[in-house]
Amino acid sequence: MSKSVILWALAAVVGVVLVAGVTYAASGLSSQTIGLSSEPLDTGEDLAPPETDEQATSGAAADRAAARRRAAARKVAARARAERRRKARARARARSQATAAPTAAPTTAPTAVPTIDDDGSSGSGSDDSGSDDSSGRGRGRGRGGDDSSDDD
Repeated sequence: MSKSVILWALAAVVGVVLVAGVTYAASGLSSQTIGLSSEPLDTGEDLAPPETDEQATSGAAADRAAARRRAAARKVAARARAERRRKARARARARSQATAAPTAAPTTAPTAVPTIDDDGSSGSGSDDSGSDDSSGRGRGRGRGGDDSSDDD
């Protein structure tokens, strides 16, 4: 073995020992307890000022006020939904009345249906010759010959 090989081996061993020493020293520094990390978790409660009755009351009052605001918002939303439903029903009702209005008969008081004397006579010898035109149109259907202009 030559002198240079022994020096290189010795330098390698010294380097490994040096690295191990530095690593051990660094781990020793990082494991030390410093500041609040060394204290238990309930220690922070001692740092806060004590709570007064007024602060506790104001916290509860704030909770009640927030609950009232949420309830009021729910009521407003419910009223708005009810109003939208009411308007939609009114629109639907108006549409159905608009479409049904041309086909439906106008709303008037019911009239008595005239009795028709169907004895086969021409109407000249009957008692009510002036009231029947004897044309035979519309018998029994509620449409007389002269009544068509009265429906308008």
